[in-house]
Amino acid sequence: MTTDKKPWHDNLPFPKHWLLYIALKLIVLALVVYLALHWKGLV
Repeated sequence: MTTDKKPWHDNLPFPKHWLLYIALKLIVLALVVYLALHWKGLV
């Protein structure tokens, strides 16, 4: 019985570019926060 533990980034849609994937998610999140603040008139 073997327990193959894969690194978490192997489960991503494109595991070879996991750092880019994380950066893209952070950029999208920052854009959503900015747009929400701009819409509320706080920025």
